[in-house]
Amino acid sequence: MDIRSSGELPGIIEMLKAMAIFEVKVSELYSICASTWQEDCQFWLDIWKDEISHALYVNNIIEIVKRKPEVFETGRPFSVAEVQAVVSDIVRTIDQMGRGLLSKYELLHIAGRLEGSFLESKYNEIVKTDDMEYNTMIEKIITDTRTHKWSIVQRIKEVRATAEAVAL
Repeated sequence: MDIRSSGELPGIIEMLKAMAIFEVKVSELYSICASTWQEDCQFWLDIWKDEISHALYVNNIIEIVKRKPEVFETGRPFSVAEVQAVVSDIVRTIDQMGRGLLSKYELLHIAGRLEGSFLESKYNEIVKTDDMEYNTMIEKIITDTRTHKWSIVQRIKEVRATAEAVAL
């Protein structure tokens, strides 16, 4: 049964809007990281740029779902409240960054958790469809997220190795 017939369209739109906000907040966090750690500015800006694109993709996805609800079926249920809770955590992290309370190492771990979270990795489970435009955008978000996760893990290793070398 498609999402229009099932009456689930409003809830799915609400979820996607929450996901777009999530992407914007993640991009804000990465922007602050770029300005905080100038030596890693390009690393953070590259990821920031992708997160901005993800927010735009999600907004485009919302329009596709609204325009063609009959080609979408309900996927795995997600909780808007869970997304909002993660967004609140990001806002707290941004506040902590502004007050200088987080190290680069701590922030990299936070970023790794965000990139590995169900929010970033399960976009393709919100709804099911064969719509090529939708699936192309979803696949781009998922591919970028995998790349971000890998890049962050590599950066964590570099920061750890540098810290260990300095300690010697």
